[in-house]
Amino acid sequence: MDHYKRGKSEILKMHFGVETVEDKNWFYTMGFADQTWTDSHIDVCFYYLRKKSKYGPHSSYKNEPNKSYKYSTVDCNFMNVIRSLNDVYSMDAQNLKDGGQEHHLMEYINGFRMHAAVPWHIVEDIFIPINIKEKHHWVLLVLSFSERCIFLYDSYESSVHYAVVLAEIEKIAKIIPLCLQACDFYVKKGIDHQSHSRYKDKESSDMFDVLFQDDLPQQPSGSLDCGVFMVMYAECLSYGHKIIASEFDPNALRTRYAALLWDYEMRKQEANVISDVEAPVRPARQSRITSVTEVVDV
Repeated sequence: MDHYKRGKSEILKMHFGVETVEDKNWFYTMGFADQTWTDSHIDVCFYYLRKKSKYGPHSSYKNEPNKSYKYSTVDCNFMNVIRSLNDVYSMDAQNLKDGGQEHHLMEYINGFRMHAAVPWHIVEDIFIPINIKEKHHWVLLVLSFSERCIFLYDSYESSVHYAVVLAEIEKIAKIIPLCLQACDFYVKKGIDHQSHSRYKDKESSDMFDVLFQDDLPQQPSGSLDCGVFMVMYAECLSYGHKIIASEFDPNALRTRYAALLWDYEMRKQEANVISDVEAPVRPARQSRITSVTEVVDV
């Protein structure tokens, strides 16, 4: 339920790179307990994580490129692309290539899909937010190129839950290798399938391994804090920290994230600063109608 009623919730437009917010209820949902974070909240958080990697944690309003990239992130729409490609692949594997269905995913891989994106071949890991729709639950995946696997960070563990989550992750584990091969990722990354310890016993089209991470901080039973925990996992990993099984206060985390974003935008407005345009420049291509659904162009 909205906390601020109609006519009382409007605020000056706040521009968070990938999202424009003009309603206090956006911050209420982010900052208060018993509220479910939406794609919009997750996209904003992962945008700033992506931006931190690209420009460094101490960059000013004017973007200063970072000299090394450890990771990048994707947005929530990424999983819609994966699901659509998986549907096509399940019905006709050859059509994935011949029909040009992989184009949307290759835009992500080549850094043409999102604001503040970089090509995947210059980073080590990709942080992927996944909403398990059947469970209304957020989990974090880390796609590791050096380990050739997908690490799962989940704030809720149970045997029944595990099967549903794994079924979604396997779609990524199956589709990603096919598209990496199609866009010459391994050549650009300098990965030699004949000599690399994690690749030499695999075909380039084989599924990535999936590893569930244990001993993680867990959300309280029945809470709506899965999105908060997922972002917290990603932030810890972005600093190179190991996530340890200790107590975290999800309400304090909610307040922190909402306050950081509010304060950041207030300081931008007071300084009359406008963020640089970070929209990706896509290469020209021929238009083609595909059967990919639920895909939103940026």
